[in-house]
Amino acid sequence: MEFLEASDPEWSEMWSELALYDVNDGDPICAYMNISWEYMGSTLNHHHLRHRKHPKTGKKEYIYIERRSCVVRWA
Repeated sequence: MEFLEASDPEWSEMWSELALYDVNDGDPICAYMNISWEYMGSTLNHHHLRHRKHPKTGKKEYIYIERRSCVVRWA
């Protein structure tokens, strides 16, 4: 598992894509009781994010966003 720096070009793309998921209603943070989406790291194929108590579902949520480099390999 690797961890991207906030200066990495994929960083802002990852958060923008996170906001597009229906559960987030356009919000990449989804703050609730001082809890928000957390970046957990990246594998070769995906970025891993977790929300410990999502405001829309009231439970722990995980989202795996496909990495840009993975999409390029499929094309």
